[in-house]
Amino acid sequence: MDFSKSQLEKDDMVATRGGLNINTVQGDMTKPFPFENESFDIVFNPVSNAYIEDLENVYKEAARVLKKGELFMVGFMSPWIYMYDADVVWDHPVEELLLKYSLPFNSRELEQAGEIEINPEYGYEFSHTLESQIRGQLKNGLAMIDFYESRNERNRLTKYGNDYIATLCMKL
Repeated sequence: MDFSKSQLEKDDMVATRGGLNINTVQGDMTKPFPFENESFDIVFNPVSNAYIEDLENVYKEAARVLKKGELFMVGFMSPWIYMYDADVVWDHPVEELLLKYSLPFNSRELEQAGEIEINPEYGYEFSHTLESQIRGQLKNGLAMIDFYESRNERNRLTKYGNDYIATLCMKL
């Protein structure tokens, strides 16, 4: 399931290339998922939480469609990376990095305040507290069984710390 038709087309292309049979569904993770209760063995949410303001529906719906005892894996950006100006981080590699934004980062609010301009091609981004990311899963009946941090070496912030987090939960 993805909001973007072009992403679903890419998913179909990769699956076909790999000899996999998949069904893609266009949907919005901020709304009820178009699937029956307890219909999946695994739900994987890659680093897409950065594009939605409120995580509650994602975790509630993931738990609803997941069978008991099965797995939910979610990846997300470490909140601290949003404290820096992304344009400076990515487009100006020799410019000094300075703390700029407080957390949680909300690009919609910053745009409304005239502090940033959002390119519609990339959309709004939102950091989330670790409490909303992790506790959001736990309070919806998902028990964390593993935790992982990683680095995107193309991001110059990674010399200061890990920029990605992934959790693996089991539905109780």
